Amino acid sequence: MPTPDIGVMSGTPNTGIENSQVFSREVDPMLYFFETDLHPIATRILTSGQKLGYRENSVLPKLTGNPIKKQGTSNMKFEHFEDQVQLAEFYRPTAALTASATSLTVSSSDDDHFRAGDVLLLTNAGGQTERLVVTSVAANTLNVQNPDGTTRTAGIAMTTGDKFYRMENVRAEDSLAPSIRTTKRGGIYNYCEIISETYGLTFVKQATADYNGDPLAREKRKAFSRLLVNLEMMFLFGTRDLSGSTSNPQWSSGGLKYFMELYSDVEIRDAAGFALTRAELTHFLSSVGKGGSPNKVLLCDSRALAAINNMGFSDVRTDSYNQNSIGMNVRKIFGPFGEYELVYEPLFDQIDIYNGSMMVLDMDHIKYRYLEGNGKSFDIKEYPQILADGSISEKGQFMGMCGFQFSSMKTMGWMKNIGA
Repeated sequence: MPTPDIGVMSGTPNTGIENSQVFSREVDPMLYFFETDLHPIATRILTSGQKLGYRENSVLPKLTGNPIKKQGTSNMKFEHFEDQVQLAEFYRPTAALTASATSLTVSSSDDDHFRAGDVLLLTNAGGQTERLVVTSVAANTLNVQNPDGTTRTAGIAMTTGDKFYRMENVRAEDSLAPSIRTTKRGGIYNYCEIISETYGLTFVKQATADYNGDPLAREKRKAFSRLLVNLEMMFLFGTRDLSGSTSNPQWSSGGLKYFMELYSDVEIRDAAGFALTRAELTHFLSSVGKGGSPNKVLLCDSRALAAINNMGFSDVRTDSYNQNSIGMNVRKIFGPFGEYELVYEPLFDQIDIYNGSMMVLDMDHIKYRYLEGNGKSFDIKEYPQILADGSISEKGQFMGMCGFQFSSMKTMGWMKNIGA
């Protein structure tokens, strides 16, 4: 037997009996990825030319316009203050009010909002209203009388679920000025978090021919895309924390969900158990659209997008029945308080408990913050990584210390469990 093993073909040679190793392989140099468009928010912050690729003609709604605001911070803890003009939008009694009651109970945190002479507007679920005047204030108690100075005997009844409102302070002729009641600013803070993603190859792997081109460049692209997904996760689901370590502290940056749940007056609605109607959607968007920018972003999963598109399709009218296509692709919703740009968020589909989610973002009140000071910037970028002596590998990382600043959260909102 000769060496190498040269065989004999009997009959007309064909591809079945020929040595298959002699045939040239036809390999598409494009490497195809399934996971693209997983980071619509992070993409508006960082691209660095490292995106894996996307469908240029994609019909999926994505974020457009200017990039997210970026601002350096000289400390890993960044803070801001918030204030408002009114002491409170409304109040609720902490005990039921009868028709003849001459005092109204309020929480201990609210009783110092009131002064003698303050006019109150009482309302109840039956649509009734009544005006009363505060005569004096005690702990948790507002003593009241009718505006004409008589004792209250036939007013409206209220439950603890009803609301009342503080109006003007009524004064008598030649009276003293009432004591001042104004707001005190509140501080909000978040942390920058060190986020990184490494990549690397041995020199042997780099020098080996590859059908898909430069293998190290490919690993860099994949690492950067993973970093973008992680940054998107941090933006949405991060929790503000600081580890107990003093030698090497670990900061975690709070995300959108964290701050939505931190504020007690953010509009969060659970749509489980009922179908989302146009009236319900309009009411929700109106609740979060009254303040802030008139141009907001509606971050949706596929279930929420389908529900919205079905609303639009139900109103389509055509002049001809000879139609060869059907469907609807809603990109914007216009309402009495502005417009909402629809953006698909794949992570809401990927993480089961967020299926059916729709979050309203006011981009004017969101900033990307990164550590910067003393002429140094720790924004996300590529860093070479020193390896041990004698290593025959090349390794690097994308890394930065960053976080997100969320302000005026009442201009945002979350509707969850749509279609559940």
